[in-house]
This record gives sequence, C-alpha cells and structure tokens, in this order.
Amino acid sequence: MINPRNIVLMVLLLFGNNSRAAEKVLIDTDPGVDDALAVVFAFSSPDLEVVGLTTIFGNVETDLATRNALRLLDLVDRDVPVAEGAVKPLYSKKLPTPDFVHGRDGFGEINLPESERQPLAESAAEFIVRTVMASPGEITLVVLGPMTNIALALALEPDLASHVKRVVAMGGVLQVMGNVSPVASANILGDAHAADIVLGTDWNVILVPADTTRQVRVTDQWLAHVRANGGKQGRFIHDISRFYRDFYRQGGVTDGFYNHDPTAMAFVVDQSLFKTEQRAIRVVTDGISIGDVVAAKEMHYQVAGPWFGIPLATITTEVDADGVMQMLEAALIER
Repeated sequence: MINPRNIVLMVLLLFGNNSRAAEKVLIDTDPGVDDALAVVFAFSSPDLEVVGLTTIFGNVETDLATRNALRLLDLVDRDVPVAEGAVKPLYSKKLPTPDFVHGRDGFGEINLPESERQPLAESAAEFIVRTVMASPGEITLVVLGPMTNIALALALEPDLASHVKRVVAMGGVLQVMGNVSPVASANILGDAHAADIVLGTDWNVILVPADTTRQVRVTDQWLAHVRANGGKQGRFIHDISRFYRDFYRQGGVTDGFYNHDPTAMAFVVDQSLFKTEQRAIRVVTDGISIGDVVAAKEMHYQVAGPWFGIPLATITTEVDADGVMQMLEAALIER
C-alpha cells in the first residue's frame, strides 16, 4: 500500500513547493479613499496577513479614521484589532483636513452606517510595540498617513527598530510638485518631525513617493470592471472613488486618478514591479521648505560631511503601473 506522505513528498520533489507564507502587515492608516482601497486589497491578497490597523489624522480626523477602519472590517468581514492613534503632530501645526478631496465622511460621502465594533483601549503606539515585540522579525509596518504613531512607538520601545521586519511608507516628493506645498506631500508635511525620525532610523525602511504613485492611475474602465465583478467590495471601491475622481478632474487630471496608497501596498506584495535606489534621507522640519524630503546619493553620504553616516533608506523610483493595477484587480475580482 502506498503511503500518502510519500506521494506528497514526490510531488514536491518533482514540481517544487512554490507556496510562501503570507507576510504579516500592520497597517497605519487615515482612511481616506485610497487608504480604503489599499486596506481592502490587503485583506483580499493571499500574500498578506493583516494583523491589525492603527489610525492617524490626515485625510480625516483621527476619530473618523478609527470609525472608518472599523467600517472597513465590516466590509471585508474580518476581525482584527484596531487601535486609535495620535490626534496631532509631534510638534508642528496640524494641517487642515482635506474633506474636499475625500469627502466629509472620508469615503466620498456615501455615508456608511456606523460599525458596532470597538477599537482597543490601548493607543496605536502601544499596540504597535506590543505586536512587533511579540513576533520579532515578522511584522511589516505599512504606513499610509503621517508617521506620528510610528515615531511614538520608537520612543516607547528603543529596541523596536531591530524587531520590525520592514517599514513601507507612502509619501514625499522628489522631482514632482508636492500636493500641499511646492516641496512637500500631505503625509510628510502632516508631521515632518515624525517623518524625519522614521526615515532616519536605522532599519529596513522603504519610501514610496508620489513620483512613483503618480505613475499608477485608476481609470473609469477599471472601476467599472471592479464594480461589476468584485461583489460588495468592488461596488464599495467604485462608489467611494467617484468623489475622489472628480477632485482630480477639477485639477486637470482627466486620464484616471493617482493610485497612491495601493501602490505602496503593492510594493509589499511584489517588489519586482519597482525600481529602487538607496538614499540617505532627512526631512526638513522648519521654515518655508518644511516637509521636503531630501534624499542624498552616494556622492554625499559616502564622503565626510553632514550626510556621512546617516542610515540608508530605500526609495522607489519607477513602477510597472499595469502590473500594479492587474495585481489589485486579481485580488479584488471574485472568481
């Protein structure tokens, strides 16, 4: 009689074992239309295991970000912890909430009912520390808003950086114009001091700037396809995106809106879709250029001077835009 275990071993030897464990991600988010798409994608992707959501101000106030995160759990029918985060930046003045971009409810003014779920009693920073330290080397932090919660977590636990697998953050501009100042994006200017701390820490940190995310567009055709074939999640993504799309159209972006946060989430799943460079990063924290991400190349950080010895970060420079949109579609479309 043939042993079934031997059959399994034979198959593995002949064809290999191409399966891989899903990457554990803790998502820090300010939902937000594009945040919502990124979060729904993360829950839909077989390559990601979402272990929790933490909330932050940015696209909406922190309280609404928390309520929206709970609403997203209702949508995807998943039960993971949600921890509410900081309500203002570490030191600087808080930016106005851009309800003209995401709507007063953050979800394109579709006015979803409140969730009956409740957030944790502990703060986002405390939850981040507890989760990471309990699973050293396993947790990826995906940062989709201002970086205040991450900076606070670093302050709470000095050894946090050595226990995080990697940090993937969306924000910053290098060559393109900023969306809240000529040199700054909202996620960075939202808390420039926190961004300087997070991007300057000696750990595996990847920044996905607007130079990359603006290469990826969400078209009306893509939204219609997802709405028709993606079940309730597809309908939700379509419906919340209309307000967001109209904002971009008013600004002259007529061939699809920029797909910011989902592009950063796509990096977590498949880095091969991106080109990257190693840079030494500092963020301007004062004056007219506050929020500017200054990213030095080798000619500066390898020679004696103010940039020498600054920990290196990874910055994405190019992306396979079609590959990203196909990845999102594959996860969201019901088969």
